[in-house]
Amino acid sequence: MIVINMRMKNYFYILPIFLAFSCMQPNEENLWKLNNISIIDTEGYCRDVYVSGDSVFVAAGQAGIQLWDISTITSPSLIWKKSLSDLGVSKEISQVVYKSSIKQLFALEINERPIHIDLSTPDSINILGQFSSEKTKEIRVITNNKNKFSVFAADNDDGLKLSTFEFDSLYNLWFNVSGIEVPTLGNPNGIDIFSDLIILTLDQLGIQVFQNNDNTVDGMFHRDLPGNSRAVTMVDENGVYVACEEQGAFKLEINNSEISPATIQFGEDLYVTHVTVFGNQIALSCAANGISLYERISDNDIQSRGIHSVGYVYHAEFYNNYLFTASREGLQIFQID
Repeated sequence: MIVINMRMKNYFYILPIFLAFSCMQPNEENLWKLNNISIIDTEGYCRDVYVSGDSVFVAAGQAGIQLWDISTITSPSLIWKKSLSDLGVSKEISQVVYKSSIKQLFALEINERPIHIDLSTPDSINILGQFSSEKTKEIRVITNNKNKFSVFAADNDDGLKLSTFEFDSLYNLWFNVSGIEVPTLGNPNGIDIFSDLIILTLDQLGIQVFQNNDNTVDGMFHRDLPGNSRAVTMVDENGVYVACEEQGAFKLEINNSEISPATIQFGEDLYVTHVTVFGNQIALSCAANGISLYERISDNDIQSRGIHSVGYVYHAEFYNNYLFTASREGLQIFQID
C-alpha cells in the first residue's frame, strides 16, 4: 500500500504548476541581453528602416523621410530629411526601400501609393511622384539591371500589383513601361520575395504563394494560418516566417511547391507584427511589448531568449550584427549579447 502524507500531496499539486511555468519561461542563463548602442530622434514615429552600408533610410511617420549616416554608429548624423509637404503627400510614411545599384529610393505613404525618389545625382533629391494604386500596404523592389526595376505591391484592394520601370537615356527619365494585376484570395497586407517565390499575407486568410518567371506571375498554393497574417519574411525556402498578430509567429518550409507539414508556432502569447532573422537569431516586433528574441536551435526547435521592453516597436531589421528597431521612441540600434 502506498501512503501519501500531506506534505507529499502538496508537492504533487505544486509540481505540475512548476513544470508548466518552467516551460513558459526561458532559463535566465539562456536569456540574451539587448545592449543599446544609440538612439536616433526621428521627430515622428519611426515606422520603418532600411540600411545600406553606412546609410540608414528612415520612414519617420508624420515627419516624412530621413537619411542618417552611421559610419560612427554610436553617434549617427543626419544627412537630409524631407517632410510630408516636401514629398507632396499628407499621410505618414510607413515604409522605405533603397536600391543602391540604381540609386533609387521608394517610400510608401500609408495605405496610399508608393513614392519614387531619384538619388542618382550627387547632392540632389529628385522626387518623381507616386505610382501604382491606393491602398498599397507594402512593397518589394527587384532590380533587373541598372536601367530596369520592378515594384511588387501588396494592394489591399486589387491583390498583387507589378509595375516595371525602364530608364530612357534620351530623356534622362524613368518611365513606367508595364503593369499587371494578379488576383488574390483575400486582401493582401504584406509581401516578401525570395528567388522566384512571392508570398503575400492575407490577414485572416493566411498566406498565398506565387511563382515569378521573368515578371510572369502564376499562383501556386494557399495556406491558412491561425490569427491575422500580418507580415512575411523569407530567409530561404526552408525559412519562411509569418507574423500573425495575436497568434504570435510561425515558421514554415516550402517543399516541392507546397508548404511542408513541419510548421512551428512560437511567441503565441505575444502580439507580433513582424519577424526578422539573422543566422540563428530571431527578433519579433511586438508593438507595445517591444522586442522578443528567439534562437533557432534547429529547423524544428525555436526557443525564447527573452522579451525586452524598448517601447512600442513597429519593425526591426538585422544588419552587420546590429538590430535596427523602428519604434515610437525613434530608431533604436542594439547589439545582442
